[in-house]
Amino acid sequence: MNTDSSDLIPVASLFERYKIAKSVIYKRMKDLEIQTQKIGIRAFITQHQLNLLDALHEFIQGGGNTAEFLYFRGIDPDEDLAGF
Repeated sequence: MNTDSSDLIPVASLFERYKIAKSVIYKRMKDLEIQTQKIGIRAFITQHQLNLLDALHEFIQGGGNTAEFLYFRGIDPDEDLAGF
């Protein structure tokens, strides 16, 4: 993934952002097929991926779940979402 470094968000910052467990963050990323970019020992995601995680978090806070989010967004979980 070639991305401008100013567009990268540390995965470690997501735990505080959403106030949820590390395992939940990684489950959501897996469900959305978000792949991180490693720089040294730290993992990063893009702003676009963060926007997708934000939308999922808001959807779940409103009573939805990941499967519904994917369905209503027209995202096929069998397709490659790595670009998100």
